[in-house]
Amino acid sequence: MIYLLGGLGFFFSALVIFYNNGYRSANLYLGLFLFFFNFIILSHYIYIFSESAEVISLVLLVPINATAYAVGPLAFLYVRSILRDNSTLSKFDRIHFIFFAIFFSGRLLNNLSGWDSQYQVIDEILNNSWKNFSHFKINQLLPMRINYILKAVHLSLYIVLVWLLLVKKNFKKSSLDNGINQTKIVKSWLYFFAIIITILVFLLATVGFLFFTLEDKISFQHEGKLIFSSIFIGLLILILGLILFPQILYGIPTDNPMSEENRNVSNGFVDNDKESFSFSEDYMNKIRLLLENWTNQKKFLEADTNVHSLAKDINLPVHHIRFFLDKINNERYIDWRNRLRIEYAIDIINNQEETDKTLESLGKACGFRSYSSFMQNFKQWKGKLPYEYIKEIKQKGISYNGAE
Repeated sequence: MIYLLGGLGFFFSALVIFYNNGYRSANLYLGLFLFFFNFIILSHYIYIFSESAEVISLVLLVPINATAYAVGPLAFLYVRSILRDNSTLSKFDRIHFIFFAIFFSGRLLNNLSGWDSQYQVIDEILNNSWKNFSHFKINQLLPMRINYILKAVHLSLYIVLVWLLLVKKNFKKSSLDNGINQTKIVKSWLYFFAIIITILVFLLATVGFLFFTLEDKISFQHEGKLIFSSIFIGLLILILGLILFPQILYGIPTDNPMSEENRNVSNGFVDNDKESFSFSEDYMNKIRLLLENWTNQKKFLEADTNVHSLAKDINLPVHHIRFFLDKINNERYIDWRNRLRIEYAIDIINNQEETDKTLESLGKACGFRSYSSFMQNFKQWKGKLPYEYIKEIKQKGISYNGAE
């Protein structure tokens, strides 16, 4: 059962790393946090419950435990990126990974030092005699006992930093928060995330405490199974939250000004003088292409289409689409959709297509529910009513049955 939970954790955390569609850099921190935490817990579980020398030796060979010095910084950077709407690392942020780099190197040095000490550790684990186990070095820099204490302190400090970020943050509702309360959802998620990882770190510290206070593996197996199950379930609960509320991956909508490098997005949808959502140029171009594909499929002709169905069709959050159209394209969704419909109607008239249609049936074919709505929008976009436009082009030798 534990291996199944761990496997599911690896699978879903890998999805977050490689296949997320939202705020990619911030979500990379989140995915790596989940992946490494799974890795650490599974390695400890193998030490305690596995009876295979080959499996234990494989775990010892891979420098897994050093990643315990990376999960704290990853959690902190994830929360900070979401709160600031900026996932860029400064040169000072390298400091967060100093301990990871040091102990990762120490673990590699231990692997290169020969297998005699490794066999001794494996023998102690398999034969349930742990009296000297805490004094062995599977990292060349520190004995295991000190290493575990330092990990617990390191993780705890980063949990405190995460809580400080949340307590100091003033969650203001954005003007882009239409339709769904994205800010409230992400705020709830971040507090939920902080609570769960606080519990997980406490449980991991408990594992380390039991590791050096119990005298043999049998005692640990009796005490530790519930702890390991709880940790894996906690990680899966976090992943389940992302599955149930995928809009979490898109962060908090903000009204921040566009950075200089994002002012150069030039295409049919983008006005270079408008604001940006603080997303990368690649992401803005992605939205543009998705909207173009949706338009090319003539989805705007469906009478019941709205911004929510559009969001579902192109797999983007509503507030991103609204921002792109409102702020970048300077056009509300409903105006943009109706303009596309009128342009489609004009193409039909100009190309003499479906000339057996009346103006009322033409309006319905273009997605308008009523004749009056079609007339009103046509007047808005062309400055004249449909029959006036048809009368005008009729003088150029084009006839349309609906004008009669």
